[in-house]
Order: sequence, then C-alpha cells, then structure tokens
Amino acid sequence: MVENLFEQNLLWAVLAAVCWLFAARGARRLATRPHSRALRRRARLGLVLLVTALLTLTVRAALGVALAAETDWWGATDFLLLAVAPQVIVGAVVAWLSVPAYWRLTGWDRAARRSSGPGSGARPDGPGTGDGTADGVADRAREPAEPRRAPTGDARPHATGPAPMPAPASAPVSAPAPARLAASSGGGTAALTRTGRPATTDPLPTPTAEAGTTAGTEAEGATPASSAVPTPAPSAFGPTRPADRGTTALTKTEPPTTTGPLPAPAPSGPAGPTGEGTATPTETGPPTAEVGSAAQGDVQGAATPTPVTRSAAADPRLVVPVRVGGVAVGLGALFTLHPPAPPYTAFLVLEMTLLALAASGLVLLQQRRRVAVGVPGWRPASRGRRLVRSLAVVTCGALLVAGGYGLAARESRLPDRMATAHHHAYDTGGGPGPGAAPARSVTDLTGPSTGAADRRFTLTAATRTVRLASGETVDALTFNGVLPGPELRVGIGELVEVTLVNQDVTAGVTVHWHGVDVPNAEDGVAGITQDAVRPGGRHVYRFRADRAGTFWYHAHQQSSTTVARGLFGALVVTDEARRPTPPDGVDRTVVAHAWSVGGTHGGGSAVRGSGGALSGRNGLGGDLRTAFGDDTGERRERVAAGTPVRLRLVNADNCPRTYALTGTSFQVAAIDGNEVSAPTDLDGPLLRVAGGGRYDLTFRQPDGAVRLTVTGDANAGAGSQGFEGCGEDGAYGTHGTRESPSLVLAPDTAAAAPAADTDAPLFDPLHYGTATGPRPLTPDDGGFDRDFRMVLGNSVGFYDGAPMMLWTVNNAVYPDIPSLLVGEGDLVRVTFLNRSLDDHPMHLHGHRMLVLTRDGERADGSPWWTDTLNVAPGERYEVAFRADNPGVWADHCHNLDHARDGMVLHLAYDGVSSPYETGASTGNTPE
Repeated sequence: MVENLFEQNLLWAVLAAVCWLFAARGARRLATRPHSRALRRRARLGLVLLVTALLTLTVRAALGVALAAETDWWGATDFLLLAVAPQVIVGAVVAWLSVPAYWRLTGWDRAARRSSGPGSGARPDGPGTGDGTADGVADRAREPAEPRRAPTGDARPHATGPAPMPAPASAPVSAPAPARLAASSGGGTAALTRTGRPATTDPLPTPTAEAGTTAGTEAEGATPASSAVPTPAPSAFGPTRPADRGTTALTKTEPPTTTGPLPAPAPSGPAGPTGEGTATPTETGPPTAEVGSAAQGDVQGAATPTPVTRSAAADPRLVVPVRVGGVAVGLGALFTLHPPAPPYTAFLVLEMTLLALAASGLVLLQQRRRVAVGVPGWRPASRGRRLVRSLAVVTCGALLVAGGYGLAARESRLPDRMATAHHHAYDTGGGPGPGAAPARSVTDLTGPSTGAADRRFTLTAATRTVRLASGETVDALTFNGVLPGPELRVGIGELVEVTLVNQDVTAGVTVHWHGVDVPNAEDGVAGITQDAVRPGGRHVYRFRADRAGTFWYHAHQQSSTTVARGLFGALVVTDEARRPTPPDGVDRTVVAHAWSVGGTHGGGSAVRGSGGALSGRNGLGGDLRTAFGDDTGERRERVAAGTPVRLRLVNADNCPRTYALTGTSFQVAAIDGNEVSAPTDLDGPLLRVAGGGRYDLTFRQPDGAVRLTVTGDANAGAGSQGFEGCGEDGAYGTHGTRESPSLVLAPDTAAAAPAADTDAPLFDPLHYGTATGPRPLTPDDGGFDRDFRMVLGNSVGFYDGAPMMLWTVNNAVYPDIPSLLVGEGDLVRVTFLNRSLDDHPMHLHGHRMLVLTRDGERADGSPWWTDTLNVAPGERYEVAFRADNPGVWADHCHNLDHARDGMVLHLAYDGVSSPYETGASTGNTPE
C-alpha cells in the first residue's frame, strides 16, 4: 500500500505541476486576446483548466495525507510540510479570487440570466455599468436606440446667407437611400453626414468631436480643399457646426454649443456610404465611440475588447494567485522528486518566503500590466516581438538550466579525501550527544594478536577467465582461482587466521566477514577499518567465531563490482558439541549467484547510475545467468533414503531470490546463521532469501527425488528489470527468466524430480517456530536508550557528478546521512520504512538485529534474528539490537549498487574514531 501511495504521489506531483504551468500561462495571456469572442473562449478554457488544476491539487493533497496515515505520519512529513501545505493554501486563494474572476469573464452567468426570462439581462446605460466585460458591452449595444431623424430644408445653403430654419421636429422626412446607409453605418452612434458643392471659397474649419466622440471622414468624390460648406439648418438636436471638405461624420452625445473653428478630427474608421445633398444626424448608444464599436463588434463576435474588458482580464486578483499557484506546485513537485534531508523547518520557511516574494513581485508587475492594457487603442505586441521575447526567455531558461545542471553536478562530487568517521552530523536517537565516552581508535579494536591460530587460510585475489561447469566463460575476479571462492569451515570459538594476498586486482581488495560479529578492526571495510590491499600487498585477519551458523565472506572494496565478478565465498561455523547434521548426514552449502557470461562494460567496471536492480545488469552488463556455485544447469547427487540433509542457502547477489524445495517436507532450521527455536515441518512453501541473506533447510531424504530450484530471480536476465527494480509488480523475476539452476538429491540419480509449484504460499518467518523463553531485548520501563527512524527512499538528483535515481536514507545520500550515535551497552530500536521503488536488504555490520514488528504486526514465533533484513517497497519494520561491539560500523543497503550510489551510513560508538579515509586519492572505495 505504501509503495502504491508513494508512486501515486510522484505521479500526481508531476501531473499537477504540468496543469498549473498551463493554467498560469493562460491567466497571464488572457488579456492579450485579439477580439472579444477569443477572450471569452479563452476565459472559458482557462476556467476549465483551472478547475482541473485544483482537482489535481486536491488529489495530490489527499494522497499525501493517505501516505502519512499509512506510515504513522512520520513517513510523509516532508510531503505534508513542503509539498502539500503551501499548495493547499495557495489553492484556497485561487478558488476564492481567481475562479470567480474567470467566471465573470466567461459570459456564462449572463447567458443563464438572459435565458431565464424577459428583461433578466437588462442593465443601466452609461460607463461603468454591468460587469465591464465585452458581453456586458454587447448587451448594452443590443438595447433599442432612439429613433433616427433626418433634417429638413435646403441641403445647399448659400455661404453668405443665414441658414434656413429647420422643419418642425415632428415633420416626417425620409432621407435618401445613401443618407440612410450613412446613418445606419455607425452601429449605434450618432452620425451626421453632409455633402454639397460650396458656393464660396472661404475656408471653414472642420468641427472636432467633444470628448473624443466625433469622427470626420472624407467621402468619395469630395470637393477640393478651397470649397466651403454652408452651415445647415438647425435640426432637432440643436444648431449644427460648419464643415468642409465634402463629407464629415459627426458622432455626438449632446448638442454642440460652439460654432468656432475646431481642429480636424482624427479618423476613427471608414465612413459609410453618403448621399449628396443630405445630412442625417442620429444619436444613441454608450458615450464613447470605442465602447460603441466594441459593442457592435461583440454583436458580430470579432471586435477588439474594450479597455474595461482587458482591464478585467488583467486583474491581479485573477492572474497573480494562479501564477503563484504555479510556483507553489512547481516547488512541491521539486520537493517530491528531490526531497530535502530533515529537519524540514528551514526548508518550509524558505519555501513560504519564496512564495511571498513571488506574490509581491507578481502583484506589482501585474498592476503595471493592467494599466498598460487598459489604455484605449492598446494592441498586443507584434508576432516578431513576441518571437524575439520568447527566444530570449528560452535562451535565459536554457542558460539557467545548464548553469544549474553544472553547479549541481559539481557540488555532488565526492571529495578526493574524506575522513570516514564523524565527518558529518550525528543522529542521537533521543540519547545523549557525543563526548561522554573516552576516546578510542578503530586500530585498537583488533582480534587476538597473540596465540597460535586454530585455523589458517590464505585467500589470493586474482583476475581470471573462468569456465563454468556449464561451459560458459566469465571474466572474473577470483579467490584462489575458483568461483565462488573456497568454502571456509571452522569450529565455534576457534581462533581463525586468514591471510589476504592481492595478486593483480588493480582496484584493491579487502575481505568482510558477512554476519560474523568480529572486532571492528577485522571487519574488512576499506576506508573505515583498514586501507585496501594494493596489488602485491597482503593483510592478516584474526578473530574468533563465537556463534555457529552459515555466513559468507566477500570483498568490501569497490564491492558492487568485485563481488559481482566473484570475490566471495561461504564461511561455515559449526558446533561440534551440537552438530547441526550427524556425521553420516549430508551438509551442502549452495551459493547462488548470477554470473555475467556475455561480456562486460569496460572490462567489468561499474557504469555509474546504470547498474543495480533498476537495470538488471548488476553494474556489469552482459547476459546474467544464475548458478548454484559454478553450474547454471541441473546438478544431481546420490543420497540414500533416510539420510539427514542440511542445505545452506547463500544468496550472494543484490536482489531477493525465491527458492522452492519439492519432493519432501522440511524445516527452516536457521536464518542468517541464527538457529530457529522449535521449527515445524513445512510442505512446499516458497522461500524468499534477501540479497546477502542465508537460510538453512533440514529434512530426511525420502525414497524419491528432492529438487531445490530457483523460481524467481530478479538478479538474472539479459534485459532491464523495469523501473521498479527487484520486486517489479511483486514478481521478483518470475517472468522472463531463463532456465533456472537446480540441485536434485535422490537415492537413484535417474529418478524424476517433482516440479516446483510457483503459486505456493510464501514462507513467513514472522510467525514461524515457537519462543521457548522470555522475549530477548525487551526494554525496561524506561524504554529504549536510542530510537532511530530511517526512511528508505528515492530522489532524482546527482551523485558524484552524475545525474541518476538516488537511493536515500532520510532523503540524504552518503556522506550526508548522519551517523547513528550509540553508547556501549545501549538498547537500540530502529524503524525502517521503505518509501522507494525497490527492495533494500539492510545490513548492519558487527551486530545482529531482532525483528520486533512488520507493518505494525508483532513477531510472535521464534525470535527472528537477522543481519540482513530485506525491506520490500511499502514495508515497515521495527528491529532492536544491543550495542555491544564498539567501533565505527558500516550500515548500508546490501543491494551493492544502491550502496555504491550513496545508500550508506555508519553506526558510530561514542568516543570511537577511525584514522582511515575514503576518496579517489586514497584508493579506498568501500562500496
């Protein structure tokens, strides 16, 4: 459930950002629409888009809350504070201010009122009435105009004589057809058209419209400039003014009162047809020619929006909240794809400050823009200017992106030299800070330095081309020339001495004893407990194995590559006093590993960011084939019926591997080298072993054949395993895999072995076996001494200069993950929550962990001890351990490609430091 909610949060964060980007752009450009119909159409489209954006924001917020509820809130704190809360605030402001403003511009409310009944859409005439939109102007334009009246009298008065008196206003006079056309051409304006041949050469000035409402237009066939037009007879609208040069169109809202000369008016548009010897004044409509023409254009659907309309479309209350919402949602998507490391208070303050500054700046800019578009005659910039401006914006954006890319890549590079211990902050887990314990060095925490060793081994690391039993060849790194390395068997309590020799492995070599609680100096981690052994060098490890069980050893220098190529082997610790298998029994170690049999990238060097479960190539490439030991096919062994058998399964890979044991009932006798208390018989369940984990299976050989096989393996295959990595869709490699290796044990090696049931239920160690005593690691009334929480997540970013999908702990990568600080003797609890898209087998060096709960469900079977706990996507585990082995210990994901890419931290004991360093110049690269 958590995995699905996390995926949905990522998806909807991106989707919401895209929707708000378009909504913000549409709001900014709304006022620049070329005509009223386009403005209304864009307003309607913008309203739909804005509502869609608000819905995506609602879903995003709901998913964040659901994730928080599913993970007890602490697992989604970053989403709630940084990605949800600011967006919800801005979204509420948008719903309050921008949505109503958009609605008023659409015209849908007026259409609804007009359709509801007669007179429902009526508004008073005059400027500022209605809603100020283009539709409001259109409604006023549709109101009936005053009756048109034509003047009477002589249309050609003598220039020197007085103007004849007009006929009574009530006398009906029909204007000639050209005059009627001229009168009707104004579209709701008062037009006075005059023409005639003057009888004098005295020039008369052309009248000027009052308040910008009179427009003079010269008709076709106008008389020369020297001609003059006598003053017409007074009309019902008052005395007329002299005009010259043929035809003049006069638009008036009140009778002119002056007869003095006025400057020529600026043409407002082409005049309509005129008739000679006629003068037809009409008067109606709003007080300005611009509003009147816009109204007429609205009726026709193609007029330029009025300044009032543009001003309403550029209102900061409409535009600014949407644009700020775009910024908020963009920041939310950024914090979702690349969450910052806790604590989050500073990031929340920074985000809110950025939003406040953005809102203030956008308000000022939008106010200026509103004033500009509200000027009569304003027109949008030409296409060329818009293209130049767009190119400039794109260029600046590209430069910023390129600069940010380069800066992020540079800042992510790991230092050439870096002190391993305590080079960053501590996570105290609620306990005391550092400084209480006396100072010690890792070099002092060694195994027994004197005394004769009970067991001595030499491991020689070398580069070899090895032929597997199946005939395939591997470009390998080997211990003692074999794949896997030789099995080391020792008795419990024996002093073990292992000499490591590096013959020619140029990257260097160390040996880590996986699962064995050795002293810190013997742990074999380059740059933490020792320096890597260079070619021609050697190093001696001495320790006592104090617990019986199945373990393994492997290189911990460039481990993502060296382990994949073969530097590993099994380590078995037996207890002679309590032998797990009788002397006449069969005790087999089955080490499973996916070998690269098809070639490698660059001789086996890891490809940064391309390896791991997300690509299914284990950092090497080629065709990955799973083998039991060095055999990718079927191996048969003769075992007499009734013989006790113990199979020790070792998963020497990154991803979980699913096994099936068919043909007999069996018991899971041990997990990760820890004996299970009172195990019970199992019949055919599938066994999923974590990467780096081990299971011991015991049974008595029946009369028929018993088959051990792999039914699901995300470590193998020739192609990508998909974006979700090891457990893509929960399949764990059950689809698309090749022939799996198998081990068949039978009294008759020719006997047919039963096939595995891939639909069988999965073995669950949480409830397996029976606790025979009090639960270990039970805290007293004071609770745990330290309590740590680790969110295992994903982030998109840079690591060591390369862009990639990051694997994070508490939204940070090495070396920025705080060390877990403990004191010797502390009882520690750790909670793992996997909020990522892949499995993480979490491995704590030098200690074993007791599983307390999984997804809130208490472990009630045999105590489940583990050193490598696979945390699948969406799972939440609580584990406990006793801090009883001082040192500086690696604590990392044992998907070694994840560790290579930063999923590493340290368990640091108070007072303990390490003199070793990591980095390219030191030669120590542990992961």
